[in-house]
Amino acid sequence: MSRFDISGKVAIVTGGNVGIGVNIAATLLKEGCSVVTCSRRDYDSPPAAEGLDGVEGRIIHMTCDVREPEQIEAVVKRAADEFGSVDILVNNAGGSPGADTSTASPRFFASIIAINLTGVMVFSQKANEIMQKQEDGGVIVNIASVAGLGAAPFMAAYGAAKAGVINVTKTNAAEWGPKVRVNCIAPGLIWTDAASFLAPTEEARAAVSASIPLRRIGDVQEISDVVHFLAAPASRYISGETIVVDGGGRLRGAG
Repeated sequence: MSRFDISGKVAIVTGGNVGIGVNIAATLLKEGCSVVTCSRRDYDSPPAAEGLDGVEGRIIHMTCDVREPEQIEAVVKRAADEFGSVDILVNNAGGSPGADTSTASPRFFASIIAINLTGVMVFSQKANEIMQKQEDGGVIVNIASVAGLGAAPFMAAYGAAKAGVINVTKTNAAEWGPKVRVNCIAPGLIWTDAASFLAPTEEARAAVSASIPLRRIGDVQEISDVVHFLAAPASRYISGETIVVDGGGRLRGAG
């Protein structure tokens, strides 16, 4: 068996309908997993993405607001009921609009932290309950951000929440091993529709790319590949770690 073989595993991907999340779901499907995706959006049809076609019976799409514990519990329960286990949880749901830290309201801060941190904690709790009872345990991969590793101008609540995700990763890894491994990915700038406002023109994109040692903005597949690695036996002695995927941007102070 390949050290990267995750076929037959059951995965949950939160925020799995757009951007990085939908690519993670497609990658796990291609690698032979059954997948449950969830999002606050209602699904009239499966998300459009290469790799999500022709997999009837192996993917379920659910509506879930990660701020609502009852909805989280329903997603985890359905994954276990439909597919028989919960082997991989990818906590990807999150995001934030920009806001001036000096004027942002307490309600805004609370909402951003609920989406980006509290939802991760509750989803992890519910998945861990099942994983601890499984012979092979399970794997949790949290998607944080380089914003959680340094200053995050105009995104203070988001940066604080992602810093919390990095800490929760370490804490849960310490508490839940050896049955459950918990790791984190901190992406830099990854090209998605949501990130395109940061470089709306070719000139702006070239300028951003020039500030990164690898001289380009990241691709969603480069995050999905690290998720695959962390979910696979190849990473079996890694837990509580945060892998920065930013093209070396932080080496120059970017992010």
